Amino acid sequence: MFNIIFLFVILAAPWAFSAEYRAGSILVKRKETGSVRAMSDIHIQAKTFRVRRFEHPRGLELVQVNLGQTMEKALAAYRNDPSIEYAEPNYIVHAVGTPNDPYFQHQWGLNNEGQTGGIYDTDINVVSAWDRFKGSASVVLGVIDTGVDYTHPDLKNNIWTNSLEIPGNGIDDDHNGYIDDVHGINALTGSGDPMDDNQHGTHVAGIMAAEGNNGIGISGVVQKAKIVSCKFLDAEGSGDTAGAITCMNYFAALAKRSRDPVRMCATNNSWGGGLESQAFVDAVRAHQKLGILFVVAASNESNDNDENPSFPSNISLSNVISVAAVDHKGRLASFSNYGKHSVMVAAPGVDILSTTPDSSYEYLSGTSMASPFVAGLAGFIKGAHPDMDWVSLKNLILAGGKPVLGAINTTATGRLIRAIGPHGTGSISCHDQVVQARLLPLGNAHTMVLGDSLKLSLLKIRCAESTQARLSMDLVNISGNLLNDLGKEKDDVAYDGVFNGAFTPKARGFYVLAFPNGDPVHVTVR
Repeated sequence: MFNIIFLFVILAAPWAFSAEYRAGSILVKRKETGSVRAMSDIHIQAKTFRVRRFEHPRGLELVQVNLGQTMEKALAAYRNDPSIEYAEPNYIVHAVGTPNDPYFQHQWGLNNEGQTGGIYDTDINVVSAWDRFKGSASVVLGVIDTGVDYTHPDLKNNIWTNSLEIPGNGIDDDHNGYIDDVHGINALTGSGDPMDDNQHGTHVAGIMAAEGNNGIGISGVVQKAKIVSCKFLDAEGSGDTAGAITCMNYFAALAKRSRDPVRMCATNNSWGGGLESQAFVDAVRAHQKLGILFVVAASNESNDNDENPSFPSNISLSNVISVAAVDHKGRLASFSNYGKHSVMVAAPGVDILSTTPDSSYEYLSGTSMASPFVAGLAGFIKGAHPDMDWVSLKNLILAGGKPVLGAINTTATGRLIRAIGPHGTGSISCHDQVVQARLLPLGNAHTMVLGDSLKLSLLKIRCAESTQARLSMDLVNISGNLLNDLGKEKDDVAYDGVFNGAFTPKARGFYVLAFPNGDPVHVTVR
């Protein structure tokens, strides 16, 4: 870690019209048939005087109303004159989306103008989207980590509060097994206090949903939301599978409770290690049935997750989004794991400034930092479209991204996540963006024994939906092997854009399975 010297600057940003205008200031344009002398006469009649004459467009002038004259009367005088094309107030405009958080200029992942030596616009472009929507208190995001400092001034207003629990009375008011679980739980101690004694979870939470435009610190991807925390990693950042499952169960119980259920849209999981646990896979599947996305860091060993699977990043369920990290130039981070078929998207993950305990802020790097960008974007989209299901939410995140060099051939989509963008790009502006990618098998060459089966899986989406679902009952044909997205046979979830099937050879030999995008799989059957 190192000390940070913050410089306060004014950021350039797009402009938008507001209802405000400069008092007594009017823009007036004469028709092409009018003359400059006639225009001067009209100014006298309207009781105004010329301030400026513009070259483009020709005939446009800025005028100021004289004392004793009103804007309404002056505008009426111009608009009633047949030689005037138009007259309008001189509207006041403001920088769109630029929050007043003093450290915002250091958040290149949200708004990259090259201020850190990076490449312009290599960011998630959420600032432009904030003009449409900033967040909602109805959006709940879960953090499974080292806990969260729920007293941090940049987080406290975006921390979830358990409506069924009376704080500090020492009683399990909601009868869920945890006393005073006002903001979440500590799975290590079995208590209702998820306070962070590391810094990792608080940093993650700030990236997701630090309160924006509050004049303090930074802004999260979604500026207004509710964060519920489950601590299962200790002060050294270590935990176990049982603790992670405890967190998953706690969140599932919140979603299923009969009174005031918590409609969580995504959890962030910036952790990994160990071998794949079937018990934890089952916990993720339970979240899938509840409509909760499982956003997970790809891990930091510079490994190919296709060849050396990482847990829980490599869980092959439809509600899982595995995330790689890129830097401010769009390059894959040197530490980031990757996988053309196992890692879904990329997000900013190098030198990321966010909240840390005791009202502080720090730069951290890792896929741990990339993952909460995606979880925050999930919350942003869900807030803008409250009725959207988890399938559409996930597909918009995947299809709405922007292709960058660091994500091509290292992720399934080849994209850096993007909130909004031109030409149909961006999650909330997505139009006709098609993504096709092999998900399974992971490797390009396989040897199998006659009688065995090889699972095949293909992602095929157009923005929010499967490219074929609801349009036809067609199946995807991979070299004579039919994959379906109908929720039957090898397919778990209908119409989620993930087509599943199996290759079951009837004879020994050498086979080539031709997936789209020139992505063949070579299989030797013995």
